[in-house]
Amino acid sequence: MKKRVLAALLVTMMTVGTVAGCGSSSKSDDSDKKTTSDAKSDDKKDSGKKVTVVTSGTGEPYSLLSDDGKWTGIDADMWDEIEKRTGWEVEVKQASFDAMWGELDTNRVDVVANCLAVKPERTDKYNATIPYYGDSQCIIVNDDSDYKTADDLKGKTVGCTNGQAAQTIIEDMAAEKGFTVKLYEDSAVGMNDLKLGRIDAYANTTTNVNAFTHNNSDAKFRFFDEQLLANNVAYFLPKTDDGEKLTKELNDVIQEMLDDGTVAKITEKWMYADMTKLIQK
Repeated sequence: MKKRVLAALLVTMMTVGTVAGCGSSSKSDDSDKKTTSDAKSDDKKDSGKKVTVVTSGTGEPYSLLSDDGKWTGIDADMWDEIEKRTGWEVEVKQASFDAMWGELDTNRVDVVANCLAVKPERTDKYNATIPYYGDSQCIIVNDDSDYKTADDLKGKTVGCTNGQAAQTIIEDMAAEKGFTVKLYEDSAVGMNDLKLGRIDAYANTTTNVNAFTHNNSDAKFRFFDEQLLANNVAYFLPKTDDGEKLTKELNDVIQEMLDDGTVAKITEKWMYADMTKLIQK
């Protein structure tokens, strides 16, 4: 991106952890940038526009902001390409998961970008762009365990990433099935605890599990047959006149990136599969 400003927001944490989708901690450089047709870009140039994006930035493959301000992950690549195609000046801020929404509510940022699932409790309050990829929530256990279904987890401990779409489902299941939920700030930390036997199962996204096992060959996980939820992933903006206008502009460029295969390439780079095929219609 032409300009990136990392603004660490000192906000009192109101939850156990932060993030709504963070995965493998493996690093990747920015060299694999997507190219786009100059003709398409020229049609959308608006170099006078500044767009401020907030992210929790805690882990790849979704969104990672390092101490030196470098942004990597799916959303980093998405916004790099959006910036190229629109001519916008994109600024990125970092905040905890809860604080991201506060930044949007108080008009200090324009967009929340954290590979977030589209859920009614979010779309009731905020505008969502069209989805840029799809995912599913799952429960995993170590391959050598005896657990087959959620019923087998009674009295056990199940990890989940705080703020992820699976959290509400797994917390409801815990009350019904009699297991304890342990929330993690980082999915990779939680899955590492599962690998080491410190917890009994983990609720996560299928893509996040795939990314972790790709980078941790000693992790041998098994998926429960039951999926918790299939969901779309989008960006969120305020329900204001400016928010409505920016949502429409983002929809146009995201659709263009979907149509020409750019988003597919980004998800293949970070998740080892074309996740645009999982978008729920």
